[in-house]
Amino acid sequence: MGKIITEKGTLPVGIFDENGVRQRDFEIRPQLVRDTMEIAREQGMQRLEDDDIFFGFCLVAKRIIHIGDIRPVPVEVVLDMLDDDMKSIQDAKEVLAARLESFRTSAGNDGKEGASDVPARADTGNAEDRSGAVENTAPDGAG
Repeated sequence: MGKIITEKGTLPVGIFDENGVRQRDFEIRPQLVRDTMEIAREQGMQRLEDDDIFFGFCLVAKRIIHIGDIRPVPVEVVLDMLDDDMKSIQDAKEVLAARLESFRTSAGNDGKEGASDVPARADTGNAEDRSGAVENTAPDGAG
């Protein structure tokens, strides 16, 4: 996979790793098509169909590149986050979505060929996108 846009942040409280070390710095990337496929393989389609909220948290975990030295970030780590930490992740997702939207806008307005090279969908919180809607609403309301 080539270079991808990411957003970095710091969790206000953080996650304690297996050695008791608090991990706070994180990096998140856009949602990829492969994320849904990998989650379906890992968790099973029936579980995901029965539990949209869990699916949303799985998507969040897939998008987090790291939290401190924790990589990859298991969904269990996301489920055990404090609400304040999840709010920081949500804020970073919104900044990332705005940056991606600015790429789409500039690609569409410059009149150059190749605007189709920009992905048509990335997690921008569109309620019509099942995964984006779940992902954007479930973590904020959890806790």
